[in-house]
Amino acid sequence: MYIAILLLFLTTSCGWHVANSERHNSTISVPYAYGDGDGLLTSEIIAQVQKETGFDYVQGSGEYTLKVTLLDSKSENIGFRYDPHKLKSGKKKLIPDEVRKRLLAKVSLIHTASGKEVLGPAYIMGTCEFDHRYYNLSHNINRFSLGQLTDIDTSYDVVDVPLHRDLAQQIAQWLENSYDKTL
Repeated sequence: MYIAILLLFLTTSCGWHVANSERHNSTISVPYAYGDGDGLLTSEIIAQVQKETGFDYVQGSGEYTLKVTLLDSKSENIGFRYDPHKLKSGKKKLIPDEVRKRLLAKVSLIHTASGKEVLGPAYIMGTCEFDHRYYNLSHNINRFSLGQLTDIDTSYDVVDVPLHRDLAQQIAQWLENSYDKTL
């Protein structure tokens, strides 16, 4: 009996409900990030801003505008192994098999009506590390094995998704933390 009354009370519109006290009740627009040719980074930024911040995303004319400019993209070899094929001299050579890719962005939050920059600019970096094989295999069997991609070209093709996600998460965290302290 008590359970039925409790369930009835919880399911009514006048009953208790969980509210997100973290919401700013501010709207934000996210135009295409300058340098984001395919729009995938911009889409990821929008998803992370909606998920991680108290802002309500609107397609245009938000109270605030998040301006993102891609500045630099770098890759560096961070892991190596010996090539199974020896050189003609009989010596072994080291070849890369792990890469760290970085993406640097300049980010600002603009009050849309006044055009005034209220946060930033901040320089935020996203990173992603991945393994690969330095050369292509002669067959396409098991292209993805134990989390290691078979060739470097395929690795570079798919690494942008986690790299964009990391950069977008960093931007959303900066936005949420800085907004609360500044405004």
